[in-house]
Amino acid sequence: MSKELRKKIFETAHMKESSNSVRDYFSLTDIDSGELTKEQLEKLRIFINKEIYVLLVDETYSMVKKLYIPKVIKKDRYGNCTLPVDSSYFKAREGITFHKDGFIALCGWASGCNRIPFIKGFVEWCDWIKSKEGSK
Repeated sequence: MSKELRKKIFETAHMKESSNSVRDYFSLTDIDSGELTKEQLEKLRIFINKEIYVLLVDETYSMVKKLYIPKVIKKDRYGNCTLPVDSSYFKAREGITFHKDGFIALCGWASGCNRIPFIKGFVEWCDWIKSKEGSK
């Protein structure tokens, strides 16, 4: 995986532009987003929740309280797959959606610091996928 791209993503994680960089990073895994397994999606949920937890326990960090991705993976009738996000004041906002056409939507509702755990967790997950695929 590209260390330069990974560094750029982490430096810009709080900005909207990081979504395009994350999509580019995912493309390096050579995985078809329409072929993701339940195990892979569950692992993504775990990586993101881990990053959320790290920031929630830091009381100097200002982000949505009680943010988490529940153990629900939604597939719609069009073949899109979404990991929804819940918090203390909203339910089922888009966390990450893998669209059937290959587009990946990343927490469009979030700005600034609320984007960071999704971006970082997604990149860690991409690295995990690549390492797992390389070990086959």
